[in-house]
This record gives sequence, structure tokens and C-alpha cells, in this order.
Amino acid sequence: MLGLRGDGKFTRGQVPFYAQPFVMLRGVPAMRYQGRNALVAEGELRYNLDPRWAVVGFAGTGKAYGDAVPFADAETVGAGGVGMRYLIARKLGLYAGIDVARGPEDTVVYVQVGSAWN
Repeated sequence: MLGLRGDGKFTRGQVPFYAQPFVMLRGVPAMRYQGRNALVAEGELRYNLDPRWAVVGFAGTGKAYGDAVPFADAETVGAGGVGMRYLIARKLGLYAGIDVARGPEDTVVYVQVGSAWN
């Protein structure tokens, strides 16, 4: 199964730094790449090994830009990784599992219940 996500967040006026949009991808530290605007694109591929177990692979890219840094000059950030899923609630289609993601700075392990996307 293939899933695609596109996300754009934009601000205007006086916005405190902690409320400004940022690149939200597995493997990228939260609020590290932040600006007045943020764009993200991500894809995830899941392959069911049997009725309960599945493997996933994911990759994405994002960019944060704004007044101080125009879109063309903003750094493009990429991240990706793999994971395992177990179907814990068949009737609800609820999966739980672990992801290992590699971003521009570090490798991170995530525990997932449900979808990794908001």
C-alpha cells in the first residue's frame, strides 16, 4: 500500500518563534528547520508479510522559508527510513510498530501506534 502526504503551513503578521511552522518529518528534529512558511512532501510504502505483520519504507523532503530566507535560498531537508508494523486491532485496522529514520543529522527510533502522519 502506498501513502503520500503533502503539507503546507503559512503564517502572516506577528507570530512568536514557537508558533512558526517547521519541517515535520521522521528523522528531522522538531523545530530545527523553521520559518514563516514550511512545505513537506512524504511517501510511505507498506508491504504486508502476512495478515498481521508488515514492513514499511518511507522518505520525505521539506523546506522552511520566510522573510529572512527566501524560498530559493532555503535549505531543502530530506529524511527516510524503514519500520515494522503489527496489526494490534484487526477490526479497527490499527497498527503498532517501530520506525528507524535517518535525517540530515542523526538516526532516530520511533514507536508508532496508528499513523505516523497527523
